[in-house]
Amino acid sequence: MSVTPNIFCIGNPLLDISAHTDMAFIEKYGLQLGNAILAEDKHLPLYTEVKSYKVDYIPGGAAQNTARVAQWMLNKKQTVMYSGCVGNDENGRILREATEANGVVVKYLVDAEEPTGACAVLINNAERCLTTNLGAANKFKIAHLESSEMTGYINSTQYFYLVGYFMTVSPESAMMLAKHAADNNKTFLYGLAAPFLIEVDFFFERVKALIPYVDYLFANESEAACIGKKMGWGESLPVIAEKLSQWEKVNNNRSRTIIFTQGPQSTLVYQNGQLTEYKPIPLGADKIVDLNAAGDSFCGGFLAALSLGKPIAECVAAAHYAASEIIQQNGCTLPTVRALNLE
Repeated sequence: MSVTPNIFCIGNPLLDISAHTDMAFIEKYGLQLGNAILAEDKHLPLYTEVKSYKVDYIPGGAAQNTARVAQWMLNKKQTVMYSGCVGNDENGRILREATEANGVVVKYLVDAEEPTGACAVLINNAERCLTTNLGAANKFKIAHLESSEMTGYINSTQYFYLVGYFMTVSPESAMMLAKHAADNNKTFLYGLAAPFLIEVDFFFERVKALIPYVDYLFANESEAACIGKKMGWGESLPVIAEKLSQWEKVNNNRSRTIIFTQGPQSTLVYQNGQLTEYKPIPLGADKIVDLNAAGDSFCGGFLAALSLGKPIAECVAAAHYAASEIIQQNGCTLPTVRALNLE
């Protein structure tokens, strides 16, 4: 093993096909702004039809976005590693080259049969809807993590991050990493992700099994409210944060920290029995280009600062900075200039 990354992100690598469209195109496919769904057969033609608009091809997938942003924030060579499954095709090569160009150590599993996953990002007035065709991303196997090379990386890593979307693909891989983190007193971070992972009992059973291993849990206000409703905790975000922090914990050497983002409103952090509000960086509407990856980049900034041992307030400040920079770009595009130095 030639490099020893300190952060390991895992998820569904996707090529984002990003376009600003009119509402008629969005409504044609029965989509809604603000939603993230898995593509059905009726959605497949949109991946071709969207090319009638100006299209940008950008590395995507929630955890891959977070990995790229964390690496950008740290500005160190090969600090972050990312894994997921891609196809043996041109889109897979585009993803690898673009992500490696950001300095991330890429360790994809390559599937010979399925094409690399794609996400149609349809944007209207800075709001977006995501329609994902997982493709090869759905073929990730735990055997990839059990190889001698990956075992070496896992043993050397101190921070593990994944997003709920991966729970639809390989929950056994998620549990393997979560248990490794707990057994070795390492840090495990988890993004709650789309409401369907909470609302659908089949998926929520997987989430409930993972939460006892989670040290840092991220959600936006709608995801938080969704789990509050599911668990019968009501709609108060502070109450939901407190309840989540008190959920069963496997590694009692670490308390569970809950982080709820609320767009331009204050971010809520519940840690060690105390709720603190942190105001994000204000941005005029004219500066916001694309809210896609806002949450992913928030997590990337937070993870970068956390890996350097920064206190919670500085972790949230780094998260707010990263998110504010990325939403001024099209998709998860990393600016060439980074004003915040974490060192």
